[in-house]
Amino acid sequence: MTFRRFAMLGLFAPMVVTAQTGSVQGRVTDAANGQPLANAQVRIEGTVFGTLSDASGAFAVPNVPPGRRTIVARRIGYGEERRTVDVSSGAPVTVDIAMTVSATTLGEVVVTGVATPTARRELPNSVETVSGEAVRDAPAVSAIDQALQGKIAGALISENSGQPGGGVSIRLRGTNSILGGAEPLYVVDGVIIDNNAEALVSLGANATRGGAALSNRLADLDPADVERIEVLKGAAAAALYGSRANNGVIQIFTRRGRAGEARITASTEVSMGETPEKYQLVSIPTAGVGDSIGLPGRGIRPGQPLERFDIQDQIFRTAYSTTQRLSLAGGATNTTYYLAGSWQDEAGIVRNNDYERLNFRGTVTQQIRPNVDLTVHGNIIRSKADFITEGEQTVGVLTSIIFTPTGFNPNFDTLTGRYPYNPILGPNPLEILNRYEAPEELARFVGGAEGTWTPLPSLTLKYLVGIDDYRREVRFLQPPLVNSATFTGSIQNPVQFSRQFNNDLTANHIWSFSDRVRLNTGAGFRFTSNSNEVLRAAASDLPPEQTLVGGAIQSASQERSEVRTMGLFIEERLSFNERLFLTGGLNFEASSAFGEDSRWQSFPRVGVSWVVGEEPFLQEGGLGSVFTSLRLRAAYGQTGGQPPGAYFRFANFANTSFSGRAGLVESTIRGNPELKPERQREWEIGLDAGWWRERLLLEATYYDKRTTDLVLNVPLPASSGALRQFQNIGVLTNKGAEFTLSTINVARPSFTWRSRLTYAANRNRIERLTASSDTIIVGYLNAVVEGQPIGVFYGGVYQRDASGNRIHRDTTIGGNLYRNMPRRLRDSVVVGGVVTSRPFANRIIGDPNPDFTMALLNTVELPRGIELSVLLDGRFGNDVANFTRRITEFFGADKNIEKEIRGDTVPFAYARNPVGRINIYEEYIEDGSFVKLREVALSIPISASLVRRIGANGATIRLAGRNLHTWTDYTGLDPEVNLFSESTVARGVDFATLPLPRTFSAGLNINF
Repeated sequence: MTFRRFAMLGLFAPMVVTAQTGSVQGRVTDAANGQPLANAQVRIEGTVFGTLSDASGAFAVPNVPPGRRTIVARRIGYGEERRTVDVSSGAPVTVDIAMTVSATTLGEVVVTGVATPTARRELPNSVETVSGEAVRDAPAVSAIDQALQGKIAGALISENSGQPGGGVSIRLRGTNSILGGAEPLYVVDGVIIDNNAEALVSLGANATRGGAALSNRLADLDPADVERIEVLKGAAAAALYGSRANNGVIQIFTRRGRAGEARITASTEVSMGETPEKYQLVSIPTAGVGDSIGLPGRGIRPGQPLERFDIQDQIFRTAYSTTQRLSLAGGATNTTYYLAGSWQDEAGIVRNNDYERLNFRGTVTQQIRPNVDLTVHGNIIRSKADFITEGEQTVGVLTSIIFTPTGFNPNFDTLTGRYPYNPILGPNPLEILNRYEAPEELARFVGGAEGTWTPLPSLTLKYLVGIDDYRREVRFLQPPLVNSATFTGSIQNPVQFSRQFNNDLTANHIWSFSDRVRLNTGAGFRFTSNSNEVLRAAASDLPPEQTLVGGAIQSASQERSEVRTMGLFIEERLSFNERLFLTGGLNFEASSAFGEDSRWQSFPRVGVSWVVGEEPFLQEGGLGSVFTSLRLRAAYGQTGGQPPGAYFRFANFANTSFSGRAGLVESTIRGNPELKPERQREWEIGLDAGWWRERLLLEATYYDKRTTDLVLNVPLPASSGALRQFQNIGVLTNKGAEFTLSTINVARPSFTWRSRLTYAANRNRIERLTASSDTIIVGYLNAVVEGQPIGVFYGGVYQRDASGNRIHRDTTIGGNLYRNMPRRLRDSVVVGGVVTSRPFANRIIGDPNPDFTMALLNTVELPRGIELSVLLDGRFGNDVANFTRRITEFFGADKNIEKEIRGDTVPFAYARNPVGRINIYEEYIEDGSFVKLREVALSIPISASLVRRIGANGATIRLAGRNLHTWTDYTGLDPEVNLFSESTVARGVDFATLPLPRTFSAGLNINF
């Protein structure tokens, strides 16, 4: 055959092949009650063709090659169903499929990376799936990551603050870095998105400790648009993403249209939120020592009558919120579409703390040729948040409350025409609420295009291009005179421009050598670019009523960075008898953040999955009567984590001035041209076992992760001419186990009861730092110590006798006698034969990492389609540093101060004691274990006769609650929050942080 003939055959072969095809159509229903099943995955085995059933259970798969074909239907909560049909050219084949309730998930189809959809039974690693219904139906959530709480084994998901639109932190199988990030990589429909949580202006933790943001960018996406979420927790699953996947990958797939008549869905939801607790403050009308010292100039003495002011009712409020959504989906044989819009108006439980978001999403799929599809999708987001300062900020609203004795009256003074100044901090909490401004506005576009060409039934070529582009503007205004009579006012107005671009070219081919042997080959190329720019403008000494950056003193700066990554990958999956699956792959990647000599890195993965339950020797043997399904799996993989800075490999320079002239000065941090990724290797083993006709399913996994080449800031000798250098030195490990037990307790046509229990335990350990004696302190007390979990609390402890009892002594400081005060431990050293005490002694006093996490979800389906679900979510064995209690006690605002005032304890036991409990941090480390009634939801369908009167096909009323109750021994408002947001190391710190609201909601959903 000549080259010309071969080329022409290659050009026209797709048309020849696809001209002689048929189609398969039908309906998927529940075998018990005949109700239609939406979102069932229907695929033609041995090909790349498939679809999802629509709301009526209908499905249609075009372009099916003629011949005998096996139709496979899968859906979460149901057993796999197979049907064999004969497909002929041009004629549709109709096949209806009834599915039976089951706890098994082996037949579920998942997508790892941009590879072809694959049945879970073939994967050697654990992949967690959360359905779109579970995300969309999560009550009173404004962000996708909130909806995942309690639904993923091995994921520690925390809401950092009760701010509306607030940030959520996710740890998949522990923390894998020290200086780098710890959050997973997020991918939406193949588009790698930014989930930035770095504050442009620090409104939470003090700016000198790093910008802890009050929100993260995943809050921009509407949970109602989610079709399903896949969580790649292990390196073997996430290795496809190379040097960005050390912390795992969360893949979000959004809803798409399906062929059929147009379907309109409208929904409305209203909710009411309130603080679960309030601070317990001094209310006794008698002055204490905290009042006499904290309220200067008033001549207050302990024991005198004193009016108390608890202004929390003026701070907290009942927050009413609403969400409105409208979507349109449908299409013809060659064109499908999904269009949706939503408006969310969320009020915070503190006054003047609000969040508003407009979200528009559209997806259109066009079949250009019988074997060529093009999908275009885009998401436009506009949001505005009115934040309040909180945490250790001296201008925080709650901060001002906990620092101030309740004898201070902060209410507006009509005589002076202003709010009184706070005697401790200066800012008045009521003035902060009414006069400070901290808005954040965002305009964002997330979208892409995906082209798929199927030249052969066994071959698929796919090209995807995606972009995430946003502009974020923040303003923080402190008007003149709000902090003191001499305060001239200040304003900050940074603007951030971020753009992430990725494009992927992949090919997938299924080789069927015989009925027993099949090979699936995938290969591809990826290029990504992540650019970020921040412009900062600020001013102080403001004129009256100034709200723009203008004043006597002005400043401006600019930051810009870009990281580019390019990679190739290949994967092979060999199948024997559709029971034994061997997988191997390699990702070969380069990044501009790596040193030139370390530019290219390889990340391999291998694994095996063996469906033992289908082997004849087990089915015919004694174990066949024990298990109804059994799968064994094992996987090994490597991933990487990029350095925390884009340009640490260079010798950088900083701007300076000399004699009024511009100049450059070399940075004190020396560049490292050999910098390479933090490398992680992980192996995992697991089993999936089913009993009692798949009504009980156990999924168990053990994993062992080791992260080497951790980037640390290493001190250099003075002779080097620099102070420090970022080097690949550290090592840490994570080892743990995950269990999921799914049961179908009752399965009847009129009553179904399902349960899902998850358990996960992780042990983190720092194996090596620059030197074994190193202790890196982050935030207040969180430390990185060799041989310990990352982020342990490290601080002062009580001095104790041989029996472990605290030692108390009288102490004189500055001529004042403090009786029976606790003593802080001092280390003793021998110098020249003389025992000398050091001034302080620090010890490991707690661990914010939980020993284990658990969640229990019960779902009950009642007659007439009524459904009730209850989710309990808990963590156990973690500690919380209660800095709120530390401050309220020392400054005389805590309820415990009443013991001093009444004489139930020694004077200065709590308040204003510089040598007492204030510096013994052991006192403020509390057990942070909790169980939360995370979700309760009741779904009630409206009768069909009533719905038809308004021309609708169906309608549902939904009553729900979130964070309704917390069982805990923690004495603060909420053990879940964290002052330092998504910080990698600083965890478990509560310092005047807004608690998560208790929320009740009611919603109506109508389908036309």
